[in-house]
This record gives sequence, structure tokens and C-alpha cells, in this order.
Amino acid sequence: MHFLRVETGVDTGRTIPLPQALGDQSLRLRIGRDDDANLRFADSTMSRTQAVLLWEGGAWQLLNLSKHGSLVGKRRLKEGAQRKLEPGDELLLGETRVTFLREDDPAPPDAFTPNAPNLAGPPTLAGYDSKGRFHSGQTLLDLEHAAGSTFVTLLKDAEGGARFSIKRRRLYFFGVVGALGLIGLALLIRIVAWPAFQAHPAGLLLATGLGFLPAIPYLLFCKLLDRNGQVPWPNLIACAVWGGAVGCGFSIVLNGLGRDAVAAFVGSGEAYTWTAILIAPLVEEVAKWLAILVLFWILHDEFDNLLEGLILGAASGLGFALVENCAYNVRFLAEGEQALWVFGSYRIVVNALIGHPIYTALAGAGLGLLRAAHKGSRYRLLYPFLGLLAAISLHVAWNATSVYLGGALRGRGLLSLLSNAVLLGGAGLAVFVSAYAWATRRERRVLTTYLSEEIEKGFVERVELDSFYEPLGRIRYELGGLRFGWVAYRLRRALRRTQVELAFRKWHLARGEEARGESGDRDIRRLRDRIRDLRNALIQLGANASATDERPGRGATTSVPSSDAPDGGDSKPEGQPPQAAAP
Repeated sequence: MHFLRVETGVDTGRTIPLPQALGDQSLRLRIGRDDDANLRFADSTMSRTQAVLLWEGGAWQLLNLSKHGSLVGKRRLKEGAQRKLEPGDELLLGETRVTFLREDDPAPPDAFTPNAPNLAGPPTLAGYDSKGRFHSGQTLLDLEHAAGSTFVTLLKDAEGGARFSIKRRRLYFFGVVGALGLIGLALLIRIVAWPAFQAHPAGLLLATGLGFLPAIPYLLFCKLLDRNGQVPWPNLIACAVWGGAVGCGFSIVLNGLGRDAVAAFVGSGEAYTWTAILIAPLVEEVAKWLAILVLFWILHDEFDNLLEGLILGAASGLGFALVENCAYNVRFLAEGEQALWVFGSYRIVVNALIGHPIYTALAGAGLGLLRAAHKGSRYRLLYPFLGLLAAISLHVAWNATSVYLGGALRGRGLLSLLSNAVLLGGAGLAVFVSAYAWATRRERRVLTTYLSEEIEKGFVERVELDSFYEPLGRIRYELGGLRFGWVAYRLRRALRRTQVELAFRKWHLARGEEARGESGDRDIRRLRDRIRDLRNALIQLGANASATDERPGRGATTSVPSSDAPDGGDSKPEGQPPQAAAP
């Protein structure tokens, strides 16, 4: 007898026996999300009829009917393609992975479900030292995890001595940003700041201050868009610095060279128009896009999905807009303080909010789609270039409208600017809002799908899963820990971040990022061990979600301790950690 075992998704662990055919009888079982499917899965990424299982010639075969394809092992089946199944074959249907098995085959190890109890044993890194004394989570970070997730961290080695740990790839990333940023800053000082200081030494401070006025609130807004805390502050700020220093510094030089080249063909009179409409959008969008590309290339495992691409792109565009606004403010200052306040304020609202950040967010979305696309997709490598093309096109349209509308409304400069902001700024904002809404839905689907199966295994509480459905669920969940002190807040933040990382790691593995095996299994186990350690520390503080955050109607459940952990593990005298079954 043959059967299917579900490896991922809400039905993880479920076994589906396949009917036995008699003699030369043929069988046909439809697989999909349609209500009438013989084998129905609650997976919105599946087609209504994804594939058909056929019993022909004494063997089961898979006939793919989805235009997006189905995977048998690492081989992708096109629409209409058919392949004979062998025991042990792994099938990827939508985002659901199943294994085709025969009853007398030994069950292969489950890479995603190690045998872990609700409450882990008292590891010395889960808020305890080697003598069992509780340290309020201060000894929580283990060497391997901290070295892989932070830039520079003071840690303890096996003998208790202090040492520094530096993650090499993060060092490369910040090294590249720092080196190129210094070059870009030098160009800005030489070309913009120094001449402005010589002409208006007192006004330069005012022009610069007005340009950077929205920096902090706009960066906080970008971070607020990161619903589940996937973009670390260092990465966000690095992209903003790149956009401001590298993007602006190099763009000024390249735009000048492009203007001189164009002037040789069309004359200096038309050179400004062609530079503004064609050369500047191309040069500036590529320069800003490189920030996300470098992060994507060096810190690939920290770049998970479309939403991250949108946010990092917006940060790079914001940095560019702030520095560019300072340069323009110097020009406005030459026309008088009134011009500086009027046009400088306009650029704060328009260029730094719905201009450059939106252009570059579209370019970042292309890299986000590449990261989220299935590795077997033939079109995935086009996504980054399509995103960059969309950014350049919107920028070209904005500049062209500004030039020609300004000519039509000569003498009414502010009116032309406001008209442009309403027409193209509103359109760009609508595109961004639509892309953001789509990205958040995709993100929520990944998190809830791949974390729902963790509830019965004890790595996610029902209250924690419910919070992923809420717009500000992460913030409310984390701030709820402040009732028990700063340490509980930090532990909740770390727990939430690790759960998100676990969900996306499982998702990327399911989408063919790498073959399941020792490497993938090690990552999943490491993250689950980390969650168990954090949960132990929270339980000791009395700040566990199930015990403190129950809400009527949300279906909250209380974590049930292992049978080997008397009294739930939290009624021991101080200094005695809870006991639980070993994993």
C-alpha cells in the first residue's frame, strides 16, 4: 500500500493512504485546493487542480496540470508533464511538500519536526549559569547564534573568558558601505558643501538643518512599516547612508558627465532638459538600487521577502532625498530665505516622502520578488530588472512632467510643483500602498502557515500566532513584556524575531533554496532550540504569553509542561531550574 505524508503546511504530519487498484484497474485522483478535489489541501498557492495521481501500469504517476509547475524531487514538471513516482520521492505542490511512501518502507527522518518537549531542560544558556542560578536572561545568547546574528558581540568562551565575535559577511557589508560612503561624502563636500560654505557660511547650516529635519521621523516610519521586525536597524540605516552618500555623491559626478556628453550633440540649451528627463533618473535609480543589491548579495540570508525589498528600497531613496534636498536648499538660499522655506518645505513633504523613497522601493521590490520566487521559476531572474525599470520609468515621468508642466505654467513655479505632486506623487503613492498591502498579505500567509504547525510542538503559543494577524501585533506583544521588566521585553523581542526567522527558513527550504538534509535540519533545530531557551527564561520571569496575554475569543492556550517537569517547572525554589524531558 502506498500513501502520502504531508511535511509542511497546516496539515504537517498527516498521512493520506492511497487506494489499491485491482488487476488492470486505473485510478485517477485529483490534487488541489478545489472543494471537489480527491486530495484537497488548504494551500492558497496551489491551483484548484494542481496535479493528478494516476495508477497506470502497476505504478503511481504524477501528472502536473498547473502552469506554475510541480516538483518531484528537484525536477520541475511543466504543465501536462507526467512522471512515475518512486517510494521516497518528495513532491512540492504549491507550497505544500509531501513525501510518497510505501507501507513497508522505513519512515525517513522528519527534518522539520525534531522531538522537542514544550519545556526544554535547563540549558546553561537559557538564563542559568552552570550551577543553576537564574540570571534573568543575561546569559541567553549562545556563541554560535550570536556570532551569526550580530556584528560585534562581547561573548564568553568555554573557559569563561571574554572575547569578541565578528560575523564575516556583516563585516564585508558594512565595510563596503563605509568605504564607498566616505568616497561619496568626499565628493559631496568637494562639489556642493565647500562652494556653498564659501558663498553662504551662515546660511549653509540653516539649509542643511532644514534638509535633514525629517530624517528621524521618516526612518521611524520606515521601521514601523516593518510589521514583524525583519529588517534590523543597522541594515535600514546602512541603506539610507548608501543612498545619501554613495547615491548622491556619485550621481552628481555622473550626471555632470552625462550633461557634458549630451551638450556635445544637442547644445548646452537642451542638455539640461535631456539630462533631467533621461540621464538623471537612470543614474540615480541605479546608484540607489545598488544599496539593496549589495545587501542582497552579501547578507542573502537576512533578505527574506518582498516586504523587506520595499522597506530597504524606501530607506535608500530616503537617504538620497535628504542629501539632495540639502543641495537644493543651498540653491534656494541664493534666492532668499523665503524661497528656502517655501521650496525647502515642499521638498521635505514631496521628494523625501513620495518621491525618491517610492521610486527605489519599487526597485527593491524586484529583488524581494527574486528572493521569494521558487528556485525552479524560469522568470525569477527578470524580477530585479523589472523592478529597476519601474523605478526609472516613474522617475522619468516625474522629471518630464516637472520640466514641461513648469514650462507651461511659467511664472507659477509653486503651482507646477504642486500639480506634479498631486498627479504623479499620488499615482506613485497608490502603487506603493498596493505593493505594500500585497507584500504584507504574503508575509502573513508565510508566517501563519509555517508557525501554525509549531503550536502542537510547543514552539509557538496560540496567542503569539494570533498576534501575527494584527497590524500592530508585534509591538503590542513585545511591549506587553514591559509589565515584567526590561529583561522580559528583550526576551519577547528575541522570541518573536526567532519565530519569524524559523517560519521564513522553513518557507525558503520548501521553495527549493537548498536540498533538505543536514544543513536545513541543523538550521531548523538551532532555531527551535533558541525558542525553547527563550521560553524557559520567560516562564521563570512569569512573562510567558499564554499565562499573561489571554484575550477573550482569541482561543489562547496555556503551555502544558512535560510530564517530567513537576508543577510546570516554575514552582521550584530560587536557583533550581525546571526539569523536563530531554529532546
